[in-house]
Amino acid sequence: MSINVKNSTNKANQASSSKTGASAKSGKGSSSAKAPQSQPASEDSVSLTSTAARLQQIEQSLNEIPVVDSARVDSISQSIDDGQYQINDDKIADRIIKSESAIHELKKTS
Repeated sequence: MSINVKNSTNKANQASSSKTGASAKSGKGSSSAKAPQSQPASEDSVSLTSTAARLQQIEQSLNEIPVVDSARVDSISQSIDDGQYQINDDKIADRIIKSESAIHELKKTS
C-alpha cells in the first residue's frame, strides 16, 4: 500500500510508509516480497487542508530562524566590556516571582 500525501514536501515519510504498509499486510516483514498478492495494491491518498499546508510552511520558516540573536549578544557583550551594562534588580526579582508563581499554578492544576 502506498500513501500519497498531497501538498506535502516530506517524500521520505511517503517512501517509509510504503515499505511499512507492505510488510504490515503480510505480517512477515521482508519475506513477504516473495509471496503472491491476491489483490492489486491500492493507493490511499490524504489531502492536507490549506491551513495544514500553511502550518507546514510556518514551521519550516520558524526552523530557519536562528535560536540566538547574535547582534543582541554582541551588543550586550560590548556594553559589559565598556562597563555600561546595568542590571535592573527589580526587574529580575519580578521575573523570578512571576516564574515561581507560574510553576506553583502548574503544580496546583496537575
